[in-house]
Amino acid sequence: MRLAVPDGFCRDEKYLFDIKPGGPGSGFSHKVIYNHLNLSDVFHKAGFSVNLLEYYDEKGEFHFIDWSPDAGKIRRSKRFDERNKDGVLMYTSLILDAYKNV
Repeated sequence: MRLAVPDGFCRDEKYLFDIKPGGPGSGFSHKVIYNHLNLSDVFHKAGFSVNLLEYYDEKGEFHFIDWSPDAGKIRRSKRFDERNKDGVLMYTSLILDAYKNV
């Protein structure tokens, strides 16, 4: 499965304010804010392998692996969010693919 959620390790203060539990968001409130570490842990504990596609690390550095939208296009991403122009990231998500171990 492909999953995209707000990224708790993003260093943009407005982004963090908008996505925080109880924050203004886009008309709803998030209940939990994940980062690549704690979200990956949720999937690992459920028996999944995780491939991180886009995320911020603990130092606030953005990581990106070229991924195919054919497996699930994520609009709020480096390539597909129209706010990300001229190489300046204005809005991204923590995006991962999870695979069930068999």
